[in-house]
Amino acid sequence: MLLSRRGFLIGAGSLLTTAFVKDARSFIRTTGRPLLAPPVQALQTLYWYADDFGDGYLLTLGKWMDPPPPAPTWREFFISEGIRHQTEEEIEELCSVHEIEPKDFDDPVAAWYWAQHFEWVGNPCAKAHHLLSNIDIGPDLQTANAPQLEFHEGPHPGNNSSWVNAKDELSLSLLQARLVDLGMPIKVVEGNGG
Repeated sequence: MLLSRRGFLIGAGSLLTTAFVKDARSFIRTTGRPLLAPPVQALQTLYWYADDFGDGYLLTLGKWMDPPPPAPTWREFFISEGIRHQTEEEIEELCSVHEIEPKDFDDPVAAWYWAQHFEWVGNPCAKAHHLLSNIDIGPDLQTANAPQLEFHEGPHPGNNSSWVNAKDELSLSLLQARLVDLGMPIKVVEGNGG
C-alpha cells in the first residue's frame, strides 16, 4: 500500500540546485544511468535495484537478501536489541512477552518470531524505509509526475513489510545529492553491480 510520495527540495542545499537537475537529466539522457555525486566519506551504502514490476527502483540499506539470516539465540537477540535481561523482573517480563522460560535463553529465537522481526526491522528494505522516512528528503507530493520517493507498507492485511521505491534515474540522482547536502555519509549504488 502506497503511504506517501516525497519529492525533493531543489535549491535548498549546496548541491541540489536547478543547475544540478539540468546536469543530471543530461547525464541520464547520455548514459541511461543516474548521476550520483558521492559523499566525502561513505559509512553506509544505499543500494538500488530495478523493480520487477516497472515501478522504479527498490532501495535497500545494505545488500538485498530475501530470507532472513539464521536466528540468533534469545540471549544474543536481547543483547543485540539492547533489551535488558539481568534482574528477576526483567527476566519475568521477557518470558511473559515471548512465551519462553529462562532455560530457553540459549535456544534459537522461534522461527516465526525471527521471520516477523526480520520483515519489520531487519531486512534491508525495512532499514531503507526507516532511514529515508526519518530524514528531510523533501515535501509530500500529490502528483506522480515529479521525481520522487514512494514509501510503501504491507500490500495486504497481515503483511508488515515496508519498502521505498525511487521513481526513476533522476529521483536516484536527486536522492544522492540530497544526502550529500544533509552531510549524511551514505552512497547510493546499483545493487547488482551494474
